[in-house]
Amino acid sequence: MPGLNALLNYHPLFVHFPIALWLAALLFEALSLWRQNDEWHRTAVRLLYLGTLGGLAAACTGWLAQRSVVPEMDVQAVLAEHKMLMLLTTSFAVGLCLYAFAMRGRFDAGKRRILLAGLVALAILMTIGADRGGFLVFHYAQSVNFTTTH
Repeated sequence: MPGLNALLNYHPLFVHFPIALWLAALLFEALSLWRQNDEWHRTAVRLLYLGTLGGLAAACTGWLAQRSVVPEMDVQAVLAEHKMLMLLTTSFAVGLCLYAFAMRGRFDAGKRRILLAGLVALAILMTIGADRGGFLVFHYAQSVNFTTTH
């Protein structure tokens, strides 16, 4: 698998799971409120849990990957911002998971609106943090292997 062998670190394998799963959780929770559907709410909570597991894996692999980032000051500043935002995002997701777990079976419309507001905030934090990670890759070419073999 040449694509996998070309990776400088495993962080890119994990970052897309929390992005997709947290956004899907937001969608399902919004639909569950709109349609008053308990099954869609349970799906949203499960997606939140899975996304948070993915976020923890992305955080761990990101922590390992930071060693491969060049020590230039402007790159390190973006890395620090990305790291802070994504640790905040993942911590917030853990908090939402604890809220959802504590409220299981007792979610009324008001508590679902709180969860929805939390998922909106999570999506905003995640988008800003992921943008900084993308900036590291696409602007500063970090974690990109330019060597080629023929």
